[in-house]
Amino acid sequence: MVKTRLEKIKRSKLVKPILKLISSKRAVSVALTTMIITAGVIAAGIAVLYWAYSMGNIANNQYSNTVSNNQNAIEESIAFEYATYSIAHNQLKVYVINTGLSNEVTLDRLYLWNSTGQPIGTYSIGQLYRISDGSAISSNCLEKGEEGYFTISPSSDLSSGYYTFQVVTGSGRNFDDSFSF
Repeated sequence: MVKTRLEKIKRSKLVKPILKLISSKRAVSVALTTMIITAGVIAAGIAVLYWAYSMGNIANNQYSNTVSNNQNAIEESIAFEYATYSIAHNQLKVYVINTGLSNEVTLDRLYLWNSTGQPIGTYSIGQLYRISDGSAISSNCLEKGEEGYFTISPSSDLSSGYYTFQVVTGSGRNFDDSFSF
């Protein structure tokens, strides 16, 4: 019974050419080979095109973000009005004004050096306060033309002398000044 089914399948008009093609030692037709290769090349080309398009979009977005961030950083400018140190409270108070074209300038950290250039410490700048009434600036950012101050407590008491400090903004710009007491 199994043999008769198999014989029927072998005799079938559709199966016979397929079996003949599979068992034949002759090469597949040139036209069929060309079509298969062409389809593969087109598929690979589409994949490469899609990849290139995606990478171009990613690069374009990164470039746009970088240009935008750099533009904001270029427009930042901080001027120092005054810096004072209280020996009794071990507290450095720095008065600043946003003299640049950029709004919402954040002050991130302060680096402090003594007169010989030895680092005293790196300090996170916390809350900004208004010079006029000492109230906290709610956004903790300086708008164009806005004045404010912040305080830090150095890790060790400062002795009288000359000190240099650098304030770094949220976008990475550096502004230097010095004071003595």
